[in-house]
Amino acid sequence: MWWDSELKITGKFDIGADVVLYLGDTLDLLKQIPDKTAGLIVTSPPYNIGKPYEKKLNLQEYIEQQEKVIKESIRITKDDGSICWQIGNYVENGSIIPLDILLYPIFDRFGLKLRNRIVWHFGHGLHAQKRFSGRYEVILWFTKSENYIFNLDAVRVPQKYPSKKYFKGPKKG
Repeated sequence: MWWDSELKITGKFDIGADVVLYLGDTLDLLKQIPDKTAGLIVTSPPYNIGKPYEKKLNLQEYIEQQEKVIKESIRITKDDGSICWQIGNYVENGSIIPLDILLYPIFDRFGLKLRNRIVWHFGHGLHAQKRFSGRYEVILWFTKSENYIFNLDAVRVPQKYPSKKYFKGPKKG
């Protein structure tokens, strides 16, 4: 197994590396990667909520910044590849702005196909006082073409009622 041997770890893109640990601007790393190299990109970009490690931008600047990263991500994705973009909500003046809804048109404009909008629910987080607590994030799964890889059996959830055979008609139940 790969973890039994010594890993080749690097701080810049290297197609032969086992692991790339990169500290810096995502765009700088993406620009190092050749076209159509990645079969799958899974990312959770900053949500622009003012964390200590990010500069909070106005919403339009944030969307423009994300568009640059999305464009580079599409460039490095293989034609049969997928991009999974995990994103949350932006809160401004007490109003929630769902970032997935704002970012979807960018992917659409570049011709990507939305295959699923996956809601990831988690049980932790801050408690809201004047609305329901936002304990979920959205993963947008896009493909570049109709020819993509999807292994349903690897993620299939067993049927809740395996002996149930009829869902409609006189034998339902």
